[in-house]
Amino acid sequence: MSRQDRERLGLNQALEACLCLTPQGRRLKAKHSYHGPESRSLLETELAAVENLAAFIKHHPAAVRQAEILLRSFKDLRGTLAGLARNRLLDLAELFEIKEAVALFHSLMKESALLDKAGLSLTAVREVEVLLDPRSLQTSGFYLYDDYSTALASLRKERRLIEEKLEEAGEADRPALLVQRRDLVDREAAEEALVRRNLSDSISPWHKELESNFETVGLLDFRLAKAHLALAWGASRPDLLDQGSVLVLEGFHHPVISEHLVSRGAVYQRQTLTLAPGTTVLTGANMGGKSVALKAMTLSLILVHLGYFPPAEYAAVPLFDFISYSSDYLDTTRRGLSTLAAELVRIREDARLAREKVGLTVIDEPFRGTNPEEAGALIGALCRFYAGLAGSLVLATHYRTPQGQGIRHLRLAGLVKADLEEIIEGSGTGLGDDEAIRRIESLMDYSIEAVDGSAGPPDGAIRLARWLGLDGTILEHLED
Repeated sequence: MSRQDRERLGLNQALEACLCLTPQGRRLKAKHSYHGPESRSLLETELAAVENLAAFIKHHPAAVRQAEILLRSFKDLRGTLAGLARNRLLDLAELFEIKEAVALFHSLMKESALLDKAGLSLTAVREVEVLLDPRSLQTSGFYLYDDYSTALASLRKERRLIEEKLEEAGEADRPALLVQRRDLVDREAAEEALVRRNLSDSISPWHKELESNFETVGLLDFRLAKAHLALAWGASRPDLLDQGSVLVLEGFHHPVISEHLVSRGAVYQRQTLTLAPGTTVLTGANMGGKSVALKAMTLSLILVHLGYFPPAEYAAVPLFDFISYSSDYLDTTRRGLSTLAAELVRIREDARLAREKVGLTVIDEPFRGTNPEEAGALIGALCRFYAGLAGSLVLATHYRTPQGQGIRHLRLAGLVKADLEEIIEGSGTGLGDDEAIRRIESLMDYSIEAVDGSAGPPDGAIRLARWLGLDGTILEHLED
């Protein structure tokens, strides 16, 4: 998916709540690794780990907090590890960072129950720990100890003696002592470089184990973050189905839009739908929530393919080779294309993919800016084309669409006519616009229902226009 697709869907915004604590975990999250049918077993493993961790978080919060304290301390050592792989001479800071990481690995290994639930394990690298802490002091710092080299110990002893003489020497003796000290410092630095060379050579064979441990840390962090997110969303593990199966989403919602609505005192109505191969047409009145429904549905399905629990009470999902989402907004400025041309280019590419693979294509009100006759014909052609394919097209539109095999029609219930009459007749006058719109929104029914493809478009727009105070002359023309 392109960056624009993710932004339009609110994918990045939704995943801001997935809080990884390590650089390794954040990199895994940013990759958006997509699991199609060919990697179903990997996805099952990922989802099982998230499920186990979610249960562990609820029952063992103290152990999780302890592990997360350790995770926050990990740093990004890719440069150091790459240097180890090439047997590069490491500096003191790099040796200190490796020592710190090894100590964290060994502390994290004590959280064996958590690692087991995550389906992960760490490799003990005691040899590296001994190399970097030869005195077993278990301090947080690092120093080139005298234990590493008798020559280094001797040079340091000589330098300290010279420094003691310097403290007591007169002005006449100081120049000669300073020359001796400078020579000792240079020799000491050269010997320290040899020690670092020996340490680097000794640690280098362990670079694969260290890299593997860092990968494990990233996976643990990412899976824990997914588990926390699943709990926050009240989400359950999705069932993975074979291609061609009917997709089921029960009680799904868009967490970003839901949070926004709740913040302004509104209520988000969760939705349920089933989706079969072929074409599914979604209709409904303006303000009926078609765009939100498509975003929420698509977001849930993408999250499953990315290894997350979807924000839904239950999900049973066949894996798609690809998922494509497009709305009436297309960034045409940079491409120098008209809106219609940009839409057609996107539809052309989706159709090419749909012939080759089993995908999900979601289009929100295409050809909105095209003349109605041609737009209706284009949409009808799309519906018939996808009706004969193994994948699925979900299309929201106000235009009439064809009926036939492989074409299914859904509708958002919208505003029940009796409710509309009630708010118009019973509210009186003098309502502000915000309050009037809130009244309407409060009575909207966003549930998705199957309908006959021959059903006419929803009405009520003229009554609402009158109630909201549209100019009387315009209303007269409307009635005419």
